[in-house]
Parts: sequence; C-alpha cells; structure tokens
Amino acid sequence: MMNFRMRAALAALACSVCGPTWGQDTGFGDFAMETLRPLTIDFPGRTSGSAAFAGASDLMEQRFTLGGLAVTREDFTTRANRPSQNVIGTIAGASQDLILVGAHFDAATARLQGVDDNGSGAAVLTELAAHLSGLDLETGLVFNAFGAEETGLEGSNFYRRQLQASGEIANLKGMINIDSLVTGDFMYAHAGTNYLADPALKSYWTRVHAIANELGIDLRSNPGLNPDYPIDTGCCSDGASFESLDIPVLWLESTNWDIGDLDGYTQTTNPLIPGGATWHDPVEDNWAFLEAAFGNERIPDRLEAYSRLLTYLLVRLSGADLAASARSGATISLGMADQLMRQNEAFQAAVDRAALRLLAVRPAVGEVGGSAFVEGLWRPKGAFDADAVPGEEELGGRIALRGDYQYSALLGLGADLHVSRSRDDLAEGSDLDATTVALGLDLLLSDGTPPWLAASLSGAYTRFDGTRDFLLRSGLGATLVDESFDFDTDATTLGARVEGGYDFSVAGIATGPVAGLSYVHYRIDEFREGGGRRTALDYDAQSFDSLEGELGWRVRGHYALSDTIVLSPYGRIGFVRDFADGRPGSAGFVALADGSARTVSFAAPDRSFGRASFGAELAFDEAASTFVEIGTRFAHDDGEATSLSFGLGVTF
Repeated sequence: MMNFRMRAALAALACSVCGPTWGQDTGFGDFAMETLRPLTIDFPGRTSGSAAFAGASDLMEQRFTLGGLAVTREDFTTRANRPSQNVIGTIAGASQDLILVGAHFDAATARLQGVDDNGSGAAVLTELAAHLSGLDLETGLVFNAFGAEETGLEGSNFYRRQLQASGEIANLKGMINIDSLVTGDFMYAHAGTNYLADPALKSYWTRVHAIANELGIDLRSNPGLNPDYPIDTGCCSDGASFESLDIPVLWLESTNWDIGDLDGYTQTTNPLIPGGATWHDPVEDNWAFLEAAFGNERIPDRLEAYSRLLTYLLVRLSGADLAASARSGATISLGMADQLMRQNEAFQAAVDRAALRLLAVRPAVGEVGGSAFVEGLWRPKGAFDADAVPGEEELGGRIALRGDYQYSALLGLGADLHVSRSRDDLAEGSDLDATTVALGLDLLLSDGTPPWLAASLSGAYTRFDGTRDFLLRSGLGATLVDESFDFDTDATTLGARVEGGYDFSVAGIATGPVAGLSYVHYRIDEFREGGGRRTALDYDAQSFDSLEGELGWRVRGHYALSDTIVLSPYGRIGFVRDFADGRPGSAGFVALADGSARTVSFAAPDRSFGRASFGAELAFDEAASTFVEIGTRFAHDDGEATSLSFGLGVTF
C-alpha cells in the first residue's frame, strides 16, 4: 500500500474572469475591534514623543505578535525633533517581492482618541496581518503602522527612504493605505495619481472594486468633481509617500466626495456632525460622540467591511489562494498516483494467488482451466497509518477473469483480465473515482521440485473522475475560499515482473525464500478542472517509474478439511528497495487566474521498507472458492498502511 506523508502535509493545507466563493464567516472585524478599543481609549493623544504614543507602539507590536507576525520597530526623529516609530509586521513570501500595507496610528492632538483618524485604519491593519498570517504567500506582505503621519507623512517617508537606501525598493510591488474609516458616509477606494501617466498602475483599484462587487459592498471612488483631485485618485495621507514610485497605490477611506468643496474633507451629511467632519477634533472623534451620532453598529460594521474586503484583496495580490490551490491540487495528483500503484499491487496479488493454486494442485499437461472472481477492497479510515490524511478511506471492487494452460510438465501459462472500480474519500471532502481495465500474461516454471520461477507482463488503462474540494482558512480561522472542482482524465500503467524462490517442505507446509524484481511505468494525462473559476487548475501530465527489488520469505499450506473443502493459508514478508522514482517527485499546475505555472515538490520517498501479506483461500467442491487477505507495509517513513481484500469465485 502507498500512502505518502506529503499527502497529509499538503491536505492539512481561493479568476480574473470570475471570483471564488467567499466564506460567510461573521468574525471579520472582531480582531480589529479588540485593537481599536485599547488603542483609542487607553492611549488618547498619540502624538510622537508622548507617553501615549509609546504605549500605543507597544500595543501595535503586541497585536501584530498575537497575529503571528515577526515584528520590528523603526525609530526616527521628526522635524520637530521628537522621537517617533514605525511598527512593522512582516510575512515573508516565496519571492523577494513585497506589498506594503500601511496605516498611521498617531493622533493629531493631545487628548484626541482618534477613533476615526486613524485608530480605525490601524485596527484594521492588525486584523489583516492576523488573517494573512499562517498562509503561504507568493508575494510577501509588510504591515507598517506609521508614526508621525499627522506632522507631514514623516513615518511613511522615512520608511520609503530606508527601502531606497537598502535597495529593497526594487522589491516593492504595491502600496495600500488605510485611513479614517468610520465618520464618512461612504466607503471609498482610490488609485494613486501615478495611474494618470500609466493606467497599468490602476490594477489594485480594479481588483478591489471587483471584489467589492462580489461581496456586495458599496465601494465608491473619487468622482473627479473637483479638478484639483482627478477622477479615481486619492490624497493626503501616507499613500502619497509612494506615488512617485512606479507601483500601484491604493487608498482606502470613508468620506463623501459629493459634498462640501468636493475634495473629500467634508465627510458626512449627518446633521449631528457639526461642519460635516470629525477630523482632529477631540470632542467629536471619540467613542461616545461617534456612537451617539451613528449608532453602536457603525464602528463594528465598518471594521468588518474593510477587514473582509482587504483580506480577500491581499489573498489575491499575494497569491496565497493560488499557492494553496496548487497544493490542494497536489493531493489529487498524488491520490491518482497512489491509486495506480495500489491497483497494480492488487493485480499482482491476484496473479500470485493464482500461482499458489497452481503450485498446490498441479494441472495435467495440456489441461486448460480458469477462474472468475468478484473481489472487494477496503482500506479503513487512516488504514492504521500514523500519517494518514484525516477522513481518507478507500472502497473498491473488481471482476477478475483468468485462463490457464499447462503447456508442459515444467511450464504453465496464464492470462488475466480485470475490470475494477475504486473510490478514495480524501481530505476536505475531495473524492477520487477510478475505473480500470487491466490485462496480463504470465508464466510459471515449476516441475514440482522446490525451485520455481514466475514472470509476467501487464498493462492497464484507468479512467479517473473526481471532485476537488478546496477550503482555505485565514490565520484567524475565517473561511476565505470554499470551492469544488470536477475533473476527469486518463492514465496508463505498463509493467514487467520476475521472481523466483525455493520451497522447502516442512510438516506439510511449503516455505522458503523468494526474490523478485518488478518494473512499472505510470503515466497520468494532463487535464483541466471545470468551472472557470480563479483557482481552477490545469494539471501537467505525470510520468514516473518504479523498479522494486524484493527479498523475503513466504509460506503456503494446503489442507483438506473434508472431502469437499480445502483450506489454503499463505503468507509472505519481504524487504523492498526501489531503485527508480518510486512515486512522483513533483506535480505541475497552471492556475486560470494568471496562467502561471506552479510546481509543488514532494518529500523524497522512502526507498527501503517492508511489505507483508497474509491470507487464506477456502475451496468448496473444487469449483467455488473464497479468500480473504490482509496486506500491510511497515518500516516506512510515511507510516504503516494496511488494507483488507476479499473475494468469491469459481474455478473451472
């Protein structure tokens, strides 16, 4: 039995033309709310150099760390000669590229809670970091809580200069700025002004608005009613520090660009907000005033909406969904390889049982015989395998037809035709069905003396049909992607085998050493998943080989229990060495979303392990018979694996 550790690792592990099925969790915004309350209530007046700012810096680090990020602090001195900091949480990606997500956490004046400006943005920043933490990213993410924004974007400018000095600026692929999410009448996402010269730099804007449409979020953009602020552009926060770079910049804010001077500075038409804005006002930008003006649900609702929207955006921009989808696809690839290998083993086990019958009851020269069996296979959940994929179970059945011809006293010839059907229930609800037609020719050299030799050739065609259920959860446990893909493809198997042994007779039992060499070539054709969704995959063709040498011992018996009933127990144990691939070393995929090739590599296989089988056949009236057999693998890096096979048939 083959059941690989990498399958468990991958399973323990979502279109530019249409989006995935987003999760419906209600937990978005909770982590941000847990940041916002202490940040604004415990540390009002977070101006650079103040005790409140120092306490807020500690809190931001704690929240990033709680979210699972590596955190650093970047000290700098403001133009007013006051100490300040950027608090930076990082999630590394597979490449050196990075996307910057920023929100300032300082306040404009003493005593200012700054719930809207910008406790809200800083709080959402910590939640985004926690959601993305624990995911495998293709593009890294940097979450920067900027200091000294209110004194002229000093923290973000300092960070940009540090990137330029280190040369890391070349790795910066985009910037997202989050500022003032509560007071405004509407949610907005704007592009950087650099898109006016290069429309390609509006890509983040396009993506976030598409996601908002999928989620049913009313997300707007600067309508360009004021000529000083061109359509779809934002301004006046830390995003401006990066607009001179050749990267997409995205601004997130809540305001109302259709009122006042049409510049976004008048935030709301709410009559309870004097002047239509709460900017920098300790009397208004605080919990009590905002909840009285907008109700108790305004703040949590905005945190939830922005957290959900930006989490999904970052999942796409970082490639986390595509990387996870490829790993999910790898479980399917390995599942198909696993099934092919087990089907080949089951076919050879049937040939071995036929050889045992011929050795026990030697036919006369020229005699033609045969058998027909209906067989079943059950591999329980876990299959007694320490590293099994949770929930995995296999059920299968086959019709096995065999013909025999005793050509001479020494040589017997045989032919097999098997038609089988099997089903694997894989992790996360995925399933894999296989229909196989296998043919084989074999010979057995034995004249009744202890030495014997067997050889066989075999070939099989398999039709795979299945469903891949792809589930991606965030670092906070939110369901980000929950999709199901149908697929089908073909596979072929070609093999050759030779083995021999020497059977001693001990108290009516034949037992002795056995040695063999088996070569099998496997190929699975390329195929594409249906559905046309972002995380759907094209699978590359797979080819791999197995060349197993085996040295072991076997035992067989033949006992007449009555005139019509004969019991034939048997057993075999051996140590195996695979001199070829053993199984696939990697699998290749192309995601519909970007057309890029991704390769998932698998852990090197254990090439030396043990294999054993024990069973018995019970024959009635020399015509009908039944058998049961337990097969197992042991001393394998991937753990032990056991299955039960059984059958009922007739011989003639």
